[in-house]
This record gives sequence, C-alpha cells and structure tokens, in this order.
Amino acid sequence: MKRLMMTLILTATTAGCATSFTGSAHVEEGRAGCERKCAGQGLAMSGMVYMGEYSSACVCEVPGAAGGSGAAAAAGGAATGVVLQMRAAQQQQQYSYR
Repeated sequence: MKRLMMTLILTATTAGCATSFTGSAHVEEGRAGCERKCAGQGLAMSGMVYMGEYSSACVCEVPGAAGGSGAAAAAGGAATGVVLQMRAAQQQQQYSYR
C-alpha cells in the first residue's frame, strides 16, 4: 500500500511539470539577427516567425536544401510551442488569483 501511495505521489508531481523557455522571446535586430544566428550554425535563414508582442524566432535550414516545406513546418512548430506556453501562463495566473 505504501509503495502504491508513493507511486501515485511521484506520478502526480511529475505529470504537472510545464515546459518553459529561457532567454529573450524576441530575436534582436530582426532579420539581420536571424541571418547571423543561422550563419553561426552553418545554416541559411529561410524564414522568420513573428508573433507580435509575444515572440519572434528564426527558421534556418541547410544551405542548398530543396524545397521550403521544412521551413514552414518548423515555423508552425515554433508558433505552437509559444501559444501553448502562453496558455499555460494564463492558466497559472488564473489559479494563483483564486
């Protein structure tokens, strides 16, 4: 019984862990900053995601790669991550006011 209770407590405490991001939510210097970040990793900038006041991000790809669908998928994934984090922060605020 004690082992079951410990398992339930451990599961409950780890299941509620939220993902968080560190650092600035915006790319400094916009496009020029993205181009430098991508070039610094040996990649070429293929796009930039801008979500208004919330965040911005670079989309880099391997130089000479065929097609741009990979960039679109990466941008969508980045945007989804930001939106999910914003929703979690809103919920956290709502629960802390109660």
